[in-house]
Amino acid sequence: MLYGDIADATWWGDEVTPKDFKADLDSLGNISDLNVYINSGGGDVFAGQAIYSMLKRHNATVNVYVDGLAASIASIIAMAGDKVIMPKNAMLMVHNPWTGGMGNANDFRKLADDLDKIGESLIAVYQDKTGMDKDKIIELLAHIIHSKNKNHA
Repeated sequence: MLYGDIADATWWGDEVTPKDFKADLDSLGNISDLNVYINSGGGDVFAGQAIYSMLKRHNATVNVYVDGLAASIASIIAMAGDKVIMPKNAMLMVHNPWTGGMGNANDFRKLADDLDKIGESLIAVYQDKTGMDKDKIIELLAHIIHSKNKNHA
């Protein structure tokens, strides 16, 4: 159950961390079906990528249920499902990676390059799951950031 922010560490006690997720996954033993329930606004990209990777390599058939929201890195985790189930009221939100930062111009140039590399890894996941053209995925990822609709997740 992925209800809450995806994080590398626990601050408030309700975050989903790769370490805790792995422990929960391992405690299930040898199962043939794995149901994953998501309601998350996302969080740390590398923590989410680790959870995605754990699900992709699991031997069970992975059924992902988006109960409310799978946004940002939680949408990547959803892509690990062999089957993704979303009721009509659920939402999946994708966007280009973003971050905050501080430093000098060289630090920001490196940060921009790092974000581009992270973006490529996200695009690869969406492509693998959807079979969509890379340019179409790039357009979708850019759209949410440039949208004039302020009512998006």
